[in-house]
Amino acid sequence: MKNLILTLVLALGFGVASAQLIKEKEPIDPKYLAGAVPVVDGKVTFSREIEVKKDLSADSLYHLVARWTGKYFNSTSNSLFLKRSNMGSSLAEHRLQVGVVQYLVFRSTALVLDRSQIIYRLTMTLADNKIQVQMSDITYYYEEERRPDKFTAEEWITDENALNRKKDGYVWHHGKFREKTIDLFDDIVNNLEFFIFKL
Repeated sequence: MKNLILTLVLALGFGVASAQLIKEKEPIDPKYLAGAVPVVDGKVTFSREIEVKKDLSADSLYHLVARWTGKYFNSTSNSLFLKRSNMGSSLAEHRLQVGVVQYLVFRSTALVLDRSQIIYRLTMTLADNKIQVQMSDITYYYEEERRPDKFTAEEWITDENALNRKKDGYVWHHGKFREKTIDLFDDIVNNLEFFIFKL
């Protein structure tokens, strides 16, 4: 009986190990690989232009985007957001700039919470029927409740620092920051686009 139990335990252990090995060997989505993190003048800067199908002036878009920032970066409705601050918005220049502090959650279970603070600058430059969205000045505070590590996007998620030599995989520990940061910018742009288009 003991031998049967031991055999079952070992089989279960090998099964879990095999499943983990298969998971680790799963190919990475190409959208996260080479070229996914743009560097401009030495700084990681995500940028995307939204074409507004409605006929809206830069002034009108400024007020709409200001409403969106107040709604999207609302810490009372989303526990991931810790702080939002105005960083030099100007109606005359058709530009909104906000500084954001929030969490990137890598894993959350009953026993494990793996997350990092991310601090970044979001700049929205407006023209007639166009919104240019940029995310830059990105810094991470990891494990701030235990042994905090601070590092910048330039140090951690660029192709040079995050990808292996073949550019088909990650250097240890860098991938989760790279993927979550890319996903964050995509979510911001998609949410703003949806907000404008549904009006």
